Amino acid sequence: MPIVTRRRLLQSLAGIGVGSVAFQRAIAAQVEGSGKVTPEMIAQAEWIAGIELEDSQRASVAEALEDNLQAARKLRELQIDVDEVPALVFRPDLFYRQANGSRESAEQPVPPKVEVNVAWSVQSDSLRSSDEDLAFAGISEQASLLATKKISSRELTELYLARLKKYDPLLHCVVTLLEEHALQQAAAADERRQRRASLGVLDGIPWVAKDLVAVPPWKTTWGAEPFKDQVRETTATVAESMRGAGAVLLAKVTLGALAWGDQWFGGLTRNPWNPEQGSSGSSAGSASAVAAGLATFALGSETLGSIVSPTTRCRTSGLRPTFGRVSRAGCMPLSWSMDKMGPIARHADDLALVFSHLIGLDGRDPTLVERSFRWPLSTRLSDLRIGVTTARLNKSETAALDYLRSEGATLVDLDLTCSVPEGPLNFILGVEASTVFDDAFREDQTADYGLWPSTFRESQFIPAIQYLRANRLRSRLIVEAEEKLSQVDLVLGGNDLLLTNLTGHPSLVLACGADELRGEIAAPGVVKLTAAAYREEMLLHVAHALQRALPPTPDRPPLDRWLQDLPEPIE
Repeated sequence: MPIVTRRRLLQSLAGIGVGSVAFQRAIAAQVEGSGKVTPEMIAQAEWIAGIELEDSQRASVAEALEDNLQAARKLRELQIDVDEVPALVFRPDLFYRQANGSRESAEQPVPPKVEVNVAWSVQSDSLRSSDEDLAFAGISEQASLLATKKISSRELTELYLARLKKYDPLLHCVVTLLEEHALQQAAAADERRQRRASLGVLDGIPWVAKDLVAVPPWKTTWGAEPFKDQVRETTATVAESMRGAGAVLLAKVTLGALAWGDQWFGGLTRNPWNPEQGSSGSSAGSASAVAAGLATFALGSETLGSIVSPTTRCRTSGLRPTFGRVSRAGCMPLSWSMDKMGPIARHADDLALVFSHLIGLDGRDPTLVERSFRWPLSTRLSDLRIGVTTARLNKSETAALDYLRSEGATLVDLDLTCSVPEGPLNFILGVEASTVFDDAFREDQTADYGLWPSTFRESQFIPAIQYLRANRLRSRLIVEAEEKLSQVDLVLGGNDLLLTNLTGHPSLVLACGADELRGEIAAPGVVKLTAAAYREEMLLHVAHALQRALPPTPDRPPLDRWLQDLPEPIE
């Protein structure tokens, strides 16, 4: 009989929910190397767990552990890829319906529609007077210039490639530059436009992808040293969507190791507004590159703040959609029940244009749901109910609230406190992430997994019963949060990051108004908006209005000043 290792026994004890961690360790200490769990061992460990079993119960537990160890060995022998999702699928939309009193209708009677009205209007020809002006222009402006042949996609692509090469030594935001591929895509876009066969508003527009989005034959490194040469076999759905829309992929950009933080195997990704500071994470390169004008837009992902945090730090805009609106297929999983893909851009309307191309079923991600999306909305600001929590607003959020009030919007005091505290549910992410990377971590625990190793170890001691109980309470939390958020059109500001990532509700960070860093560096402010499920169009509608009324000032960071002040590459 194979020797029972301490690790295997602890895993088995945790898996069947037997006792506390102390109880599990006590049994493991006795059985390690002996190859068999006995009723006597169970009895000797009971005092640590604070439980008392009868002789028949001790024998039953010992027998169950033996069986479980055998089953664990068999399962451990089977290879499993991170793209294989668990049979348990997280579907918060079922609980959103319950909160709104319409749980009976699981399917929409009318197929959802995506209606996007693109108004191309360039305010002047001044964009062509400066390459930098063109680099910081929005999608609609660039698309208009492409449509009128004032620029070509190749020219636009070459501009961004040059900026990526120039400023990456400062920002450390590029993992893989796809220069040849990008120029080929740009040439194809120009050729389509020549034939009057343009694919739409994104055709020929350059973008960058967070390097957890698989785009073979190029590497997808997940930001971590053990995977720095990895090539995935299947293209991510979001990358296929961008390719189908004609967007030009410039580069794969950085993320913190395994989607935590802004430190990756090549260094620290920097904030363009303050290069002495990291860009935050985990969509570190996506936010940094967009804020610096190195691409028109980017794709990022969020599990717990990975779009909201770096866009806030880098003073740009990002949309974290409702869970289940955008496919994660082909993207590195971290938490199957919390991962969300979304766009990052400088302008609110750019977020809307990209988002409209990302949504929809793909037959690969089982969590996807279809909902209608209309852009733009015609809703008047005076008809809106804006939720305000007790959380302190920043300078730009205060200005935004004052503007909405002046436009006639109704302000509503909103308490987002629910009967289920979200803090104790935070371990769900760690358990799922530890499951994703269990094989790799067991194979080499000394490899550089960034900030994750302690979580990977600790999660081994969380019983399945605790995980499932937490998710039962999470269902209640989803219903309560949806009921509260449905009372208003959106919430401005607020400390709801953990709550809304657990419940799957959407948020948007907007570059808006004026602020300053360290009391001396002028920078735009940021405003955070949150809404009920599937209300992305309302978030985008209000964000667009706020950005027009309170434009980000200044609209670009002083990168050349940083290069002059810091002539040596940052290590």
